[in-house]
Amino acid sequence: MFDRLYLLLRNLAYKNRRKIKAGNFIELPQSAEYLMKKVTIKLGGRNNRLIIGDGVEISHCEIRIDGENNLVEIGARTRFSSGKIYLRHTSGQHICIGVDTTVEGAYLLIDEAASIDIGNDCMLSTDILIRTGDKHSIIDVESGKRINPSRDVFIADRVWIGRDVQILKGTVLHQETVVGACSLVSKAFDEGNCVIAGVPAKIVKRGVRWDRQLI
Repeated sequence: MFDRLYLLLRNLAYKNRRKIKAGNFIELPQSAEYLMKKVTIKLGGRNNRLIIGDGVEISHCEIRIDGENNLVEIGARTRFSSGKIYLRHTSGQHICIGVDTTVEGAYLLIDEAASIDIGNDCMLSTDILIRTGDKHSIIDVESGKRINPSRDVFIADRVWIGRDVQILKGTVLHQETVVGACSLVSKAFDEGNCVIAGVPAKIVKRGVRWDRQLI
């Protein structure tokens, strides 16, 4: 009883807000709820799930899920310091972030059929955009068909993404990849242990790994 009252008062003090429509599900352990600051969670639609792991630290963030049968899962001990996680207007898709990953500031967006996977022990800097579609249609004049469908984004374990990077649909990044600041990534790479950079991003150095500490 005391714990629930404390959490209620804490959520009011730290401006945490939740709006969960019936038929949706949230899993939020106390270890994560104690660490939340200025977090807005909105679950609409039907049979959508938000699963937050033990010890996750989320602040200055908005999480929105609607459509149906969608999932957002944030692995244990991950820190998401600011930004947005939007999974909207679709069915059966997911945004999954692995354990021990740190995100200083990012906007993750799905608004049609595609998913985002981010691995374990990744390090994301600030002002990062990750999205699976273009939001609007590009139409082939002769056939009248749309030619820019959404595509999944896959980021493996231990990827470091620098400041102001845009990760677009169809991106695949392998383990021990470093993405240089202000890069635009828009394709599937087939190797890791490399540095990619530029607009559009390409491999500029091979045979590397990265560390969170200055060695």
